[in-house]
Amino acid sequence: MELEKVNNGAPKLDFSFTIRLNIRQLYHRLREVLTKQHKMKILSLREKQNLFALNIAKLILWAYEKGYEITLGEALRTEDQQMLYFEGYSIMKIGSDVKLRKVKPASKTMKSDHLLKLALDINLFVDGKYTTDGESFKPLHEYWKSLHPDNYSGYDWGWDYNHFGMKP
Repeated sequence: MELEKVNNGAPKLDFSFTIRLNIRQLYHRLREVLTKQHKMKILSLREKQNLFALNIAKLILWAYEKGYEITLGEALRTEDQQMLYFEGYSIMKIGSDVKLRKVKPASKTMKSDHLLKLALDINLFVDGKYTTDGESFKPLHEYWKSLHPDNYSGYDWGWDYNHFGMKP
């Protein structure tokens, strides 16, 4: 049998086949395998949000037991606000006009977990004084990470220390 040559002498193969996959069955089988491998349930977004809120409550109580004081910063963020942060704009009012002012971008991504209600910025006070010092956040970071394998904090990045989140 003589094969037609194409692409720098490579043979052209003349065959076709159809693979039919039931996507729903594949999806459920994959969930089953992953659940068994990780010995944990794959959570829906609402379940993750619930677990995140519970973990935040535990973190706040733990912090107060250790002598810290906390106020809450930004939690839910709209897509519009995220775009302003990412593009580097703030809104200012001049008289009755509203203007955009170019500023340093406050976010490096458009995919913030704040959009999913899976992130919270915490304002930390040590001895009554507001701090953004990374070392002050380190104990909170370590406790936070111990609560769930999907928990992370800005401490992981070496900046944005007051950011506490959960991977979706």
